[in-house]
Amino acid sequence: MINVDIGIIGAGRVGCAFGIGLKNSNFSVSGVYSKSDKSQIYLNKKLKGRYANDLKDTIENSKIILMTVPDDSIGAVAKRIVTNIPQKFLHSKIFIHLSGAMSSEVLEPLRGMGGHIASLHPAQTFADKENGWKGLYDIYYGFEGCKEAEDNILKIVKAFRGKIVHVDRGDKPLYHMAACIISNYTVTLSHIAQEILKSIGIEQSSAREIFVPLIMNTVYNIQKYGSVDALTGPIARGDCSVVKEHLRALGSLKPKMGNIYKVLGNATVDLALEKESISDEEAKKIKNLFLS
Repeated sequence: MINVDIGIIGAGRVGCAFGIGLKNSNFSVSGVYSKSDKSQIYLNKKLKGRYANDLKDTIENSKIILMTVPDDSIGAVAKRIVTNIPQKFLHSKIFIHLSGAMSSEVLEPLRGMGGHIASLHPAQTFADKENGWKGLYDIYYGFEGCKEAEDNILKIVKAFRGKIVHVDRGDKPLYHMAACIISNYTVTLSHIAQEILKSIGIEQSSAREIFVPLIMNTVYNIQKYGSVDALTGPIARGDCSVVKEHLRALGSLKPKMGNIYKVLGNATVDLALEKESISDEEAKKIKNLFLS
């Protein structure tokens, strides 16, 4: 057992991932509190613990407190802690929230009570409570906060074989925007691709699965070669005729799909120029097609 007591506030998908992951990595989970009794009981069972669903007990019994609550609840929880728990139980404790978008500034009331504050964001997606913990390993963690918090959180990140990347407080929204683009918008693009396939008569089950190997291999190429050198396709080849056919076919689709194709197409032309796979003249021709 690693000699540090860690409490968890919030037993949703992220809270369960960290709770189970910490237990499996031999950390001492010292308390679990959740607004939902059902969620707290679920995580309790997973951890084989007997934790009371009590905020005060969770904080008193913990050195590090992970706040895995929704973004818009972090500030309210911090204020509730400051209002209801004596300072002697907060002094020197380490409070860390897991939001990608918000900085540690939202925890300032706790710092005013002698606590150390930080934000730690796992660059990962957690789709379910049961297996989310598996995604904690071998990933990057965006960190922003004080030195005392970082020294302690490093123990957890290293146990998960992770790496820390430092993000300035004012850059958290941009950091999170990048995460949303690569994760959430990939899902949106996948859905749009499925809708296009369904519009030409391909069954939904096949439409959902047909491009999965393509996505997986694209991710592999990005990891191996980087986003610029991983670029393939008609724009990367300067194939104006294929792009022209795509644009001609847009008439049968919803306008928003055509707009997305054009916006991303313009960005892809810039990427192809950076890759030096097309000439300036080819780039101009393709961009002119998007204006029509």
